[in-house]
Amino acid sequence: MKKSICLILTLFAVLIIACNNPKTMVNNNPYAGAWELVYTKSVTADTTIETTKFDNRSIKLLTELHYAFGRQDGENKIRGGGGGYLYHDSVFTTYPAYHSTSSAVGATLRWKSTIKGDLWTIQMDTLNTKFTETWKRIVE
Repeated sequence: MKKSICLILTLFAVLIIACNNPKTMVNNNPYAGAWELVYTKSVTADTTIETTKFDNRSIKLLTELHYAFGRQDGENKIRGGGGGYLYHDSVFTTYPAYHSTSSAVGATLRWKSTIKGDLWTIQMDTLNTKFTETWKRIVE
């Protein structure tokens, strides 16, 4: 009887440790990893701009709770940002702590989000513009 109780307690302890293992939690997060921007679309009342070819790569890195992105633009300047994020169902919410567009810092940005295979698409509607970005997972 004591051996059975010890075995059950041991298995229970292993289960608790496995569930709290950071590597396990990151693997359960569909966003964690490295992503490359492959498509953008911006729609206003009178203009639609779509981009599928970029002069420089834009990379986004996500850990379990934080993100950072960066790219080098044509003016030889680094653009980027990062901060915390949360996700629930189809809503991906970012909390920029730093950004090359200073007005984004401290904002709460909610994106409609879908992941299909290695493609992640996010969309945001503002008062005047609808943004769409598609990112492709970088597989090592």
